[in-house]
Amino acid sequence: GALALASSALAATTPVAIADEAPTTTETTTTTTRDRKSVVVTGSNSGIGLDGAAKLAARGYDVTLACRTLAKAQAAKASIEATAAANGVVLTGSLTPAECDLASLDSIRAFAASRRAAPLDALVLNAGVEFSGDNTVRRTADGFEITVGVNHLGHFLLTNLLLPDLEAAASASPQSDGTTPRVVVTASEVHDPASPGGNVGLGAGLGDLRGLAENGAAFEMLNGSPYDADKAYKDSKLCNVLFARELQRRLRDAGSVVTVNTFGPGLITRTGLFRAQNPLFVKVFDFATNEIFHVAETVDGGGDCLVRMVTDAELEGVGDVYYNNGIAPGEGKTGHKFERGDVSAEAMDGEKGKALWAYSERLVGLSA
Repeated sequence: GALALASSALAATTPVAIADEAPTTTETTTTTTRDRKSVVVTGSNSGIGLDGAAKLAARGYDVTLACRTLAKAQAAKASIEATAAANGVVLTGSLTPAECDLASLDSIRAFAASRRAAPLDALVLNAGVEFSGDNTVRRTADGFEITVGVNHLGHFLLTNLLLPDLEAAASASPQSDGTTPRVVVTASEVHDPASPGGNVGLGAGLGDLRGLAENGAAFEMLNGSPYDADKAYKDSKLCNVLFARELQRRLRDAGSVVTVNTFGPGLITRTGLFRAQNPLFVKVFDFATNEIFHVAETVDGGGDCLVRMVTDAELEGVGDVYYNNGIAPGEGKTGHKFERGDVSAEAMDGEKGKALWAYSERLVGLSA
């Protein structure tokens, strides 16, 4: 019924957003410490990305609002500043709007280059799109199915291009508090077919990646099955976890101190994630999940989860962990508890993670 429907979206992520003018940093700092930490947040123009970015700026972070268009990023900056002023909050950090369209490899490359290799303390891969119920296969500028193209492949390229910046933060400009750089990935419990949100409709599953093997960039579904928009979203979240685990393995093998972790923020209906849905469906779904079944998390609660993944001391030096914001009646403000959890059996498949990495490298042009 409606609860199952609610669960099925137990998604999170935020809209495709990555916008920014090239930061006009004119000099490179060579001092041993930096005054403030820097973080790039994709999908920071709405939902938990916007909320988390605002909270990080209030905590003194220099936040780059990486959004699909520069206009969206500039609007996000104005919104954060206006809300902070209205509530008497001092933004001790800074906000830099930037364009980074995850549906365009060229845009991602331009964004990465615009940072001019400035040290980066945290990269939050939060943007996401979902087109549940859509029968049309939408494509990115480079021809990828858009859900996996944005949620996985765009973030895959962005992360690889920014790894030197994360390493620079670890070595050239260590923080006075000794913390190490982090990659944080907004995943979702729907990556797991056994979860309350993942077991409604077709479950996530990449099979033997036949869709990529047979069709390359023209894939519709990664496992080669007929197109299903809801499954494509779940698959993209499974890709997020497989990617994060393989990235952490590679970094450890290379002796890097950069950590990579994933989290599921819970079912957050009042975000831009559902913007492609029928407006009536969104209203009914939002009312049912928030007012009747009370299974939805607030944007504020989801934003808190994002901030914890970036700042929490208990995650210092810890990688390859997954935190889930699960329903826990009576807990906290909204009946949710954010705690370490288990990823799905398929997400634990290291060989599949390596295979997905190899295909992804070729698709985004990082290998021949």
